Amino acid sequence: MTPESARPLLSRRSFGITIGASLVLGAGGIAALAAAFTAAGPLGTTTVQTSFGQARISRAERQARLASGAATGGGHSGHQSTVDGTRQPVNMTFGDHLLLQLEVFNESDEDQMFSPGLLRIQGNSQPWLVVNRWNDLTPGLMAPGSQVRANISFLVPSDATAFTALFDDIANPGGNPVELPLPAVNWRPGFLEEAHV
Repeated sequence: MTPESARPLLSRRSFGITIGASLVLGAGGIAALAAAFTAAGPLGTTTVQTSFGQARISRAERQARLASGAATGGGHSGHQSTVDGTRQPVNMTFGDHLLLQLEVFNESDEDQMFSPGLLRIQGNSQPWLVVNRWNDLTPGLMAPGSQVRANISFLVPSDATAFTALFDDIANPGGNPVELPLPAVNWRPGFLEEAHV
């Protein structure tokens, strides 16, 4: 018989269920946040010309993933120690969510491919571009004269104080990504993923 102290704390099945539930709850939390975000309506910001029409980021909100103050120097309840007052997830991914509302307008006479993955973010505290973690729009074709609005969530560093948004204009092969100005980023109080990573 295996001694109690040598038994694993979680079976593989239990671990899988726990991780799966965390991912579902995370997506549910982001979806609920996006629904409230959309219901508030666009604030408006600078619209930028693309090769096929226009694009803009009309809203931006930021929220901590985990509550601060509960972690200690060695971490607490499966989370790492605090960084600038915000607990960092145990998987060492970034500690904040940045939710953006992207609007794209097809003013051309042809169908245009669109995917929320065309928008990437760079914070001023790290040198690399971040792809989205979640979005509410399926990639596909935009008909001539149509427009789409997508809510797109990114994980970003807690210590970032400014962001650059880059949109890949795939209708312009070889062209540089288009920089889209962000409106004022609103801080949403509360913590999106308090119960899980």
